[in-house]
Amino acid sequence: MQEGSYVICVDDSNWDALAYVHMTSLPKKNSIYRIRRIIYGFEKSGDFGVALENIFGDWDNSRNIYNQWVFEEYHFKKERFREIDSPDEFVASVLESITEETIS
Repeated sequence: MQEGSYVICVDDSNWDALAYVHMTSLPKKNSIYRIRRIIYGFEKSGDFGVALENIFGDWDNSRNIYNQWVFEEYHFKKERFREIDSPDEFVASVLESITEETIS
């Protein structure tokens, strides 16, 4: 994943209560989004977070995994998303699989 990549939301469950307060909206399962920013240094697993186009988080001072205070935007864990090539190609592949299942 990188800035500008398209992703599909695969997990929209169990949002932290603060997500409803600090985000303009929350991603919905099976909806397509584009990554606006990659955010490093907040996941203990070494992974990164993502900020999405058209969804914005509040900015706040917080401590990252390096124990540094930084001013950063609330964002989402990348595990909630799967990268896709493009929205058109994804829709075409889903339609193709549905057509194949119908014919079989």
